[in-house]
Amino acid sequence: MELKPLFDVKERLEYAAVAGAALLGEDFRLQRAAEELKPLAGASPVLAKIGAGLAKLLSAPPEERPGLLLDVLALVDAVAYTQAGTGAEGELEPLPLGGGVYHQISYGQIQPLLTALTTTGGGRVEAVKSAWDSHPEFFEDYRVLPAVVAALGDGYGEMADLCAALLKKLGPRVVPALKQGFDPGGKKEMARRVETIAAIQGKDAFPWLREILGHTKKEVRVAAITALGGDSGNTALLLGLAKYERGKNLEAVMAGLALQDGEEVASFWEQRLQKDHLSVKFLGVARTDWASDLVAKGLWGLMERLLAGEREISKEIHALLRLWWSAAQGKSSPSMLDLWRWTDAKWADLDQVRGEKGQRLGFGAELTALLLDSLCAAGPGPLCSLCLELWEKHPKEARYLPHAVAASLLIRPAAEVYDTFSPYVPTVKPLLGGEQKRAFHNGVLAGLAQTRWNAAGGRYEVGAGWSAAQPLDPRWAKRLTHAVWRTTMHDFKMPSPVGRGEHLDEYDLILTRIFDLTSPEVRQELAPYLRQRMKLLGNYQTYSRWLFAMGSSPQGALKDSILKSGRPAYLYYIWGLLNDAAKALTLDETAQLCQQVLDAGGVRKEDAAMAQKVLPWTVEQLRAGRPFPEWDDWWNMRQ
Repeated sequence: MELKPLFDVKERLEYAAVAGAALLGEDFRLQRAAEELKPLAGASPVLAKIGAGLAKLLSAPPEERPGLLLDVLALVDAVAYTQAGTGAEGELEPLPLGGGVYHQISYGQIQPLLTALTTTGGGRVEAVKSAWDSHPEFFEDYRVLPAVVAALGDGYGEMADLCAALLKKLGPRVVPALKQGFDPGGKKEMARRVETIAAIQGKDAFPWLREILGHTKKEVRVAAITALGGDSGNTALLLGLAKYERGKNLEAVMAGLALQDGEEVASFWEQRLQKDHLSVKFLGVARTDWASDLVAKGLWGLMERLLAGEREISKEIHALLRLWWSAAQGKSSPSMLDLWRWTDAKWADLDQVRGEKGQRLGFGAELTALLLDSLCAAGPGPLCSLCLELWEKHPKEARYLPHAVAASLLIRPAAEVYDTFSPYVPTVKPLLGGEQKRAFHNGVLAGLAQTRWNAAGGRYEVGAGWSAAQPLDPRWAKRLTHAVWRTTMHDFKMPSPVGRGEHLDEYDLILTRIFDLTSPEVRQELAPYLRQRMKLLGNYQTYSRWLFAMGSSPQGALKDSILKSGRPAYLYYIWGLLNDAAKALTLDETAQLCQQVLDAGGVRKEDAAMAQKVLPWTVEQLRAGRPFPEWDDWWNMRQ
């Protein structure tokens, strides 16, 4: 049905409502629209009613027209609205494949995210992170996903890296969007697309990577070669590329070939190392026996020539040696084990090597540390047996004690590890041989420091994430908290993991890192120890949080620790501490800590007046059963 006459009537009635009903008699356009509507009246009762209403309106005396006008206009509006529609001209088409999906999200909701992704200026990274935390579904939306992909080319590297990380989390469904408009001759944005696709798809990306490789240039080519290097099926391709690639492209080829295996690869590297000693840097990640043998052979030759010379080396030779040592980490072929035995036999001679200005270089200590790092990188295996062998060979020296402890944690029962090494951590001050026994104590701590409790994984780990043979024996908690010395192999303080300007003894950092703080046996020993230490040292921000992690309170120690610190704190830091307390403790326990902070008065003088308001008020709130207040609640009381 053609409804144009109805909408013409509606338009003229709206005009009359604005111009005034007195002019209706002169409105010939309304009269013409009423005539054109008459043929439709027979098709619908409601249109017939509108026609009758118009006739009555146009024939009514002037004083009745305003009321009749409103009646007819209301009826016309109601009918017109039932005929309304939305859309644009043309056929409906589905959204482009891979360009995101439709979510029922208003533009106002996604506008701040789009602004952060497509503009410049500060605060954008935090805006994107916040949007991801609260609404990850926004990033799949067909309006947002293309902007996230485009932001891989953002001039601010942190933003580009963040978007790459988020796309990887979104997974395979974003791959079509990453491939859409891909330019193999592009710049950093396209290189990041390649890296992201490879990370998402793994081996499934290799056919596409091989397809585009011949068209890639510069950064995109480096990214494609790097991705292809992770597959053993690309060995022949990489060996071919090694013949003519140069610069960064060749470096990507070499990094990939370091991950390959087979006689051809071993032969390639043997020839390469003969021509270019510096290429050994690419073999650091290799764990094959051929790589281990090549590094052992080259390193052995370098050190033998060193000892056969005048034992004074240039900076260049020193740097080359360190490069080869770094490549030896984590390697454990029989020839590498023999190299370590030779190094042990020549340890005293190697420790006498000096620099070009006659300064001692400390090769002995450096090599000892390198072996421990190598063990932690390799995990359970031949290096464990080697380290225990060297320790048993030198039982009166602490040199290999850290290695023996770490190796034992990887392969021996927890009780055996404790029974073997705990006697080296005395709990009663020795009458004789104090310095040597302290060195042994420090060696055990250095070994224990290689383990840690992984709360997320629910396991004890050693070195580079290797599972310990068994959970750490809880008897270590009592032994270490009652030890004579609070020392390690380092005598300097280290930054607190919670910041706030605190620096701590490494000993306490080790204790809180290696144990499962939720273990009842550990809590029984560690909680009173930490309260004592926080009173003694004044690092209340850190020690309190360690206690919170155990479900324990610093009650009775917090005030003394604040006074001991001698460092007036920002009130915001105090709020943060008490806010963390409220998450771990009861409301009453948190109220007690608020009172201790108030009694200690450990805030900056600029914040003192505000503290005198907010802390008593917070105590009242908590004791009334209300939740711990937000920072804004405190801040609004500053006046």
